[in-house]
Amino acid sequence: MLDLLDMALLITVGLALLVRLATLPVLVRAQTATRRRALAATGADATGGAPGGLGATFGELAIALVAAVGAYFAVYLEDLHSYFLLERPFDLDNAVYLAHEWRISPGVARTWYVALFIGFLLLWLLLWYLTQRKLLTKGLPREAWSSGSTRARLIGQVLLRAVIGVFLLPVGLLFSALVFQVTALLVSRRPRPVGTEGAATPAADAARAAQAPLNPYGPTAPPHWPQTPHTPQSPYVPTQFTPPAPQPPPAPPVPSSPPLGSPLSAHEPRTIGGYQLLGRIGSGGMGTVYLARRQGSATQVALKTINIELLNDADLLRRFQRESEVLAMVPGAYTARVLDTGVDSGRPYLAMELLDGRPLDAHLREQGPIRSAEALRALALALAVALSGVHRLGLVHRDLKPANIMLTTAGPRLLDFGIAAIVDGTRLTATGGGPGTLTYMAPEQFGEERVGPAADVWAWACCVVCAAHGASPFAATNTGAVIRRIVETGPEPVALEAVRALDPALAAVVTRALAIDPEQRPADGTGLLAALAAAQPTPPDPSAVHDQITRGWQTLAL
Repeated sequence: MLDLLDMALLITVGLALLVRLATLPVLVRAQTATRRRALAATGADATGGAPGGLGATFGELAIALVAAVGAYFAVYLEDLHSYFLLERPFDLDNAVYLAHEWRISPGVARTWYVALFIGFLLLWLLLWYLTQRKLLTKGLPREAWSSGSTRARLIGQVLLRAVIGVFLLPVGLLFSALVFQVTALLVSRRPRPVGTEGAATPAADAARAAQAPLNPYGPTAPPHWPQTPHTPQSPYVPTQFTPPAPQPPPAPPVPSSPPLGSPLSAHEPRTIGGYQLLGRIGSGGMGTVYLARRQGSATQVALKTINIELLNDADLLRRFQRESEVLAMVPGAYTARVLDTGVDSGRPYLAMELLDGRPLDAHLREQGPIRSAEALRALALALAVALSGVHRLGLVHRDLKPANIMLTTAGPRLLDFGIAAIVDGTRLTATGGGPGTLTYMAPEQFGEERVGPAADVWAWACCVVCAAHGASPFAATNTGAVIRRIVETGPEPVALEAVRALDPALAAVVTRALAIDPEQRPADGTGLLAALAAAQPTPPDPSAVHDQITRGWQTLAL
């Protein structure tokens, strides 16, 4: 049989549930308003979608107040005097009511009172946080959740609710708040679309695709390019327009809206260095990559620039200039070509050809390791060709990894030379900085000795193994284990076996490229190409390497 305290709790929770269910439309509008405000804060268009606004938000507060007053009078009319425990804020002296109701000692009652109150308070805060996370991540740009302003606002609201819960909120209303919050979390699982999120158009699809975590242009992330119903993947973007002969050339098409990327925000520029910005492909802590075209031209490019708040960082400007110089020197074979560089009002920019496809690491996450021996060899050959061109210029990439390998319809492309260094010893990092990614770094990169092209050959082998196995051959559970495996124990045998099962000849070159002593590896990209040719039963004509890569690449489903 229920005691008076149980009856009071049952009335409070039951009435809160009835009020909440009866006012679900107001909750939905309030949640939609939250999503629209978050979308507007990212700079995207938030004028479309379901209605919502401050009225719905204040309506939620009014509903909570009605539920509280209703619960108070319902219990009061029932003459449930134990409601004194529920109608007061948290206070250890209130434990005397619990001791009376449960017939336990005051000390035990205080322990139960504190434990139950803290438990329900933390549960309420957790449910509110999960609701906000669901609302700000479901179908919205990543900035809506990951921005610093959003994090600061959430932390502030959690602290405010904690203070209200401890010092002001009656204990009984905490149970009503839990009922409200559970309902809000359930409703947030299927939020209404807002802005361009609900528009079934190719532009909306491209805007959503632009949020994918891909990274072919330095610190930012390009989208999966939108697919057409007639081809398995969007065509390669041409760099010039050639009219059909003998007819006169038609006027170049001028797109009315950006087919790729997300819309520009109000504070972003519309032109940089004579390029019209059509949309934002992605952004990172250092810079932003825009979809752009030169004014008067139909050619679209990826235009990379430093964020305006970092223009006073001399070291960052020097790194950006260094990347521009390096990329401008690198030959176009299986690398991303630089089309233009310059400075506009003190803001440097870099225009690169627009590539389709996605990075190797994203391909491995979504489709798993490469299972075609021809495609794996095509990847290995293309990267060796790219490194050969880099090394002939006296450069070392120093950060070759799956995230810097773009899988396009025309073959692999080597990207991001931002930390490349001249072989003569020029260094752009601070002493001990050690550029590179740990599981793809050669043993010599952990010491003081000179890092040369052989370090890229090592990283090349790691990437080939990763493509066939799904992870670096030196992956381990912690940093110390990775370093020990690199400098002492050697690569994971199972990882090497994945390459050997597809192409034993390629596996032999990979094993040689992973020698701890740099002198025992192929010296550079040219030596790597020679080793790959010598390992084949019938070495191909050097001039036919491109055809071999193209044929092998056609066996890979992108």
